[in-house]
Amino acid sequence: MDEGETTDVAAVIDERPAFQRREWRVNRVAWVALVLVLVAGLAGLWGGGALGQARLTGVDGRLQVEYDRFVRNLGEATLQVQFPPVSAREGSIRLSISQDYLADNEVMATTPAPRSVTAEGEHLVYEFGVRGEGPLTVTFDLRPNSGFGVVEATVGGTSAEPVRFRQLVYP
Repeated sequence: MDEGETTDVAAVIDERPAFQRREWRVNRVAWVALVLVLVAGLAGLWGGGALGQARLTGVDGRLQVEYDRFVRNLGEATLQVQFPPVSAREGSIRLSISQDYLADNEVMATTPAPRSVTAEGEHLVYEFGVRGEGPLTVTFDLRPNSGFGVVEATVGGTSAEPVRFRQLVYP
C-alpha cells in the first residue's frame, strides 16, 4: 500500500454490521429461551418440583388427592388418594374415579390391591378392605396414553365429596 492510499477496514475483513446485529438478536433470543426452559424444568414443569406436584382436599376434608399436574405421554405418573381415619363403612372404603380419566391412562398397579372394581355410571368404583378405623392411602401407578392435551378427572370416596382436577399431557 502506498502512503497516500486509504483502505476501508470493514471491506478488508468483510464486516457486515446489519448482519451482525441480526445475529446478536437471534443469539440473545436463543439464550433467553434456553434459560426459560431451564427455569421451567427446575420449577417442575417437566415433572416433580413445585409446579409439577399438586394436592387437593375435598370440601369436607374426607379425601385428599395428590397428582402430577404435568405428565409425559407414555411416561410414568402417580395418583395418590388418602382417606383419614374413620372413613371406613362396614370394614371397607369405596373410591370412585371417572372412567374417562382411566381410559386416558393405563393403570400399571394399584396399591393396595382392591377387593373389587365395579362400573357405576361414568365411574369405576374400587372397594378396599380396611382393618379397624385406620386411614387408607391408595396409590395408582399410571401410564398416560391419551396423547397431547388436557385430561380431566373426578375422584370421590365413601361419603366424601368428589375432587376434580386437570393434568396436562405433553409428548
